[in-house]
Amino acid sequence: MPSVRKSIEINAPPDAVFDMIANQPERMPEWWPPLEEQTRVTPPPTQVGSVSRYVYNMMGVKIKGEHEVIELEPNARLVVQTKSGLDSTFTYTMQPQGAGTLLTVEVEYNLPGSILGKMLNKLAVEGKNERDLEEGLNNLKRILEG
Repeated sequence: MPSVRKSIEINAPPDAVFDMIANQPERMPEWWPPLEEQTRVTPPPTQVGSVSRYVYNMMGVKIKGEHEVIELEPNARLVVQTKSGLDSTFTYTMQPQGAGTLLTVEVEYNLPGSILGKMLNKLAVEGKNERDLEEGLNNLKRILEG
């Protein structure tokens, strides 16, 4: 299963970073470029079993689906797995770094398709996903530090 992983230091405490990612999922399109929509299905607070709907723009193709929180450790770790749409798992890890936070995001994903499709995925989609994740983390840093 392909994956992308990036880390960034954010000058905000882990609870602020966690709050933005876990407790304000509807704000994800503000910072994660290909995410066009993120809507809660289950009411707050976010907990294991919470579900959200999303619209993800993958290189011009809009993919709709739902994902569910499968692990949650407040201010430290959040794992979200898709239930429909893309086959993916998002792991967010927050570690105190002085007065700030080291945020690491790993996205594991699988796209359906033939061997040729998987080779194209490796060449095109994986690079795009890495750039999108890096841009998203920089956007999140700007929002939290702003």
